Amino acid sequence: MERRVANPRDVEAALNWQLERVGSAAWQDWPLKFQRMAFGYAQDSGWHDPVDAVRWLDHHALLQEGAAPRGALVWYQAADRIRVACSLGSGQVVGPLLRPPVEVAPLTTLTTDWVWSHPHFPFAH
Repeated sequence: MERRVANPRDVEAALNWQLERVGSAAWQDWPLKFQRMAFGYAQDSGWHDPVDAVRWLDHHALLQEGAAPRGALVWYQAADRIRVACSLGSGQVVGPLLRPPVEVAPLTTLTTDWVWSHPHFPFAH
């Protein structure tokens, strides 16, 4: 198993960062960058896009099914592509979802196909 290090921002600080940006259209089409920056990484994640991230996480057996805990990254299929959001718990996620502004929504309104991982950015800095 990969050795995980603590993110620069903990879960609650990352969620606060995201919630402060609800309504912003500046993150359209950048869901992975949004999550990386929420957890405190200024530089590239090392993954080209969410598809690349899911492949890497799957290869390292870091993806899980079921209800995502608060602060987990939720990887989901929507609009013919893989996207990522952050779990607020209780089935709610936050991030640049399907429409331009950052928003909070019930995951079940976005997709029926998702997996989750802990907020792990092995190549970010």
